[in-house]
Amino acid sequence: MKKVKLFLFLIVVIFVGLIIYQNREFFLTKQALSLSLGVETWHWTAPGVANVYYWGGCFFIGLILTGWMGFMSKLKSGKKIKSLNKTIDTHLETISSLKTELEAFKNDPYLEEQKPETEEPEKADFQNSESTS
Repeated sequence: MKKVKLFLFLIVVIFVGLIIYQNREFFLTKQALSLSLGVETWHWTAPGVANVYYWGGCFFIGLILTGWMGFMSKLKSGKKIKSLNKTIDTHLETISSLKTELEAFKNDPYLEEQKPETEEPEKADFQNSESTS
């Protein structure tokens, strides 16, 4: 699977390189970004930079944002897993304490004396039929 991912990554890189190479006139053209806030004195113009740098900058900013979001979601899921594991541990402790309480009641001889003795209906019918014959 790792080889397949590497192969697909190389194909994507080759296609991106091919697109940039075939359109190098556009990508190597220098563009100057300007910002005008509506007042004549508030006009700002950046020095001319090739379009490929703008595209690359936007790409890397996207990578950084995506990495940051992935890192934050990993931290949140790790925190959630810890809280759920604590809940599981408390439930297991409760279950074990309830089992020990139940064992105390199962092994109590006084409770066995208080239980009513019931005969099974089939045995009772069989004994009654023997005594009548």
